Amino acid sequence: MRVAVVGIGGAGSAALRFLAQAGHETVGFEQFTVGHDRGSSHGDSRIIRYTYPDPLYTRLMADAYPLWDALEREAGEELFVRCGGLFIGPPDHPDMAETARSLTENGLPYEMLSPDEVRERYPAFRLQPYERGLFQQSSGFLRAGRCVLANVRIARERGAILCENAPVREIRRQRDRVIVTTETGIKEAFDRVIVTAGAWIGDLFQPLRLPLTVTRQQVVYLAVEEPTSVFEPTQFPVWVDVDTWWYGFPLEGRYPGVKLACHQLGEAVHPDRVHREADRSYAEEAARYAHTRFRGVTDRLLHSLICLYTNTPDEDFIVDRAPGMEGVWLVSGCSGHGFKFTVLLGKIAADLATREDCSYDLQRFSIARFHV
Repeated sequence: MRVAVVGIGGAGSAALRFLAQAGHETVGFEQFTVGHDRGSSHGDSRIIRYTYPDPLYTRLMADAYPLWDALEREAGEELFVRCGGLFIGPPDHPDMAETARSLTENGLPYEMLSPDEVRERYPAFRLQPYERGLFQQSSGFLRAGRCVLANVRIARERGAILCENAPVREIRRQRDRVIVTTETGIKEAFDRVIVTAGAWIGDLFQPLRLPLTVTRQQVVYLAVEEPTSVFEPTQFPVWVDVDTWWYGFPLEGRYPGVKLACHQLGEAVHPDRVHREADRSYAEEAARYAHTRFRGVTDRLLHSLICLYTNTPDEDFIVDRAPGMEGVWLVSGCSGHGFKFTVLLGKIAADLATREDCSYDLQRFSIARFHV
């Protein structure tokens, strides 16, 4: 079967790899170069975790983890840093209670730690007396940019063709094939097309009026004081504050500081018109938060970057056929929590496009849910 993948970020690179490994004639189209920093899959870290208040996502992660392990083995490089993770908040906070329940329902171990226990185990952390730390040992972070490049490298080794700097301008059904046309003059026919174009998917399918909002999300790295060892992954897990939705990472290796961001929606933008530096006020807000949460994190900004969220109204993903376009599948709307799922979404998309026996119930991720 001849299959195109449009958009080679997290999910698209995974789909490309799975299709190529299954022996399909596979072509990937990327409007920039693979590994670019204009979308949602770049950078050195994305949290991976089972800790979800929603049991569905916890169950999905049970399928994603083995796929990440397999990619790491095939790539022969470190892609997954296993440092554990803390959910921080009042024990009666709904997200804390429901996350604990979700882990229990799925048979996953966790610990509920007091502020003193957190401080003893992780000296840089500072919890308030009324807070607790829900620790889950399987959490960590994925080296996002490297994951994308590893998927693409393996796909190309298995015969996939990659067209970079080739923005797709039209996807249309013509008799029994799907025609992909690029701005650079490529016009090719395929049996199936998988579209994982992230923030640009709405532009490609304007008549569908997909319920997606693209937002500009800011990320900062703040310098740390000595001893920096307490910020290494062995002593500093990934973490999420369920009260404020600030979250962050240990030292990753590229910058001598810790990464912080807030999972609150930023300003709505068009992906082609985005200011690419963090606002000074945001960096100051991050530093104020860090001073209340950690010992030894300074207000000195080392680096900032911008990431795009492509959001659905309820933060559930879209994985579905394109209405009225047989043979075209859409994967989008990861709403800022999707990178950890991209290896699974890529596999699901590849199976849906080419096989009759995909076992996933995708009713919750249907486009129809968002349309009258």
